[in-house]
Amino acid sequence: MGLLLTRGGVLAPLSVLASLDPLRGSFTAVCPSQKGFPSLIGRMVYTPGERSAHLAFLLPVSGVEHPGLPALMESLAATAGAWGALNLLAEVEETQPALEAFRRSGFAVYGWQSIWKFDSPPASRRSGEWRPPLPTEENAVRSLYQLLVPPLVQAAEPFAGHTGERLVYRQGGEILAYADLLYGPEGVFIQPLLHPGLKQPEEALQALLGCFISLPARPVYVAARSYQAWLEPVLNRLGGYVSPRQALLVRHLVATARVGVLARQIAGESFNHEATVPMIQSSTIYKN
Repeated sequence: MGLLLTRGGVLAPLSVLASLDPLRGSFTAVCPSQKGFPSLIGRMVYTPGERSAHLAFLLPVSGVEHPGLPALMESLAATAGAWGALNLLAEVEETQPALEAFRRSGFAVYGWQSIWKFDSPPASRRSGEWRPPLPTEENAVRSLYQLLVPPLVQAAEPFAGHTGERLVYRQGGEILAYADLLYGPEGVFIQPLLHPGLKQPEEALQALLGCFISLPARPVYVAARSYQAWLEPVLNRLGGYVSPRQALLVRHLVATARVGVLARQIAGESFNHEATVPMIQSSTIYKN
């Protein structure tokens, strides 16, 4: 969701350029039209070394009733596992029929989130309290993550260390909040994690949003996860507009990943290949 909100739709210039990123692989599967349904297209992206691959898009949205959807998902999952991913993640609005279609394709809900949009981030005099973390503070940030994030979510989204796109918030000499950031020409996407013991969380969030008030006219999006649901009234008071709640979905690929990695090691193959699945036209872009 963060990539879509910050870089635009599938055909947006930056989205097209992102597919050429030498550090990220992408796999696109196309299921031909049949039984009155148009062609169904799905794309998976994966960065080598990460635990999870991500479903970038599924088009058209009405294609969830396409009889070839299970085969298309199998193609995406099999390729993600063969490349070394342990999970395939997706996000679906809870009111969409796609949610049940994904469940039938082997996905399970591991959490929920709401996205809050701020067209004009509120000004704050305290934005300086948010700053990039020091290398010596990574363990403190990791401990905060492990303390507040449920194990089910950690299994799908393990802590990402050594990231430059992050801000931390100290109170009383202790890191009690941090926020992961994603920038793009269409907006800024923020995923914050605040300790419930943080004093004056509304001022802290206002200060966080104030960090981006000087940027060119771009909306700021804040993801409120279900385990941080207490932030939603605060975001509402700050003037945010909420989107329909989304289900966070995961399909575990542990067995597939191990077999795929072993097969590549034995055959000495790289990631540059094209997968084929019955009734699926597949294209692969992978750089390493």
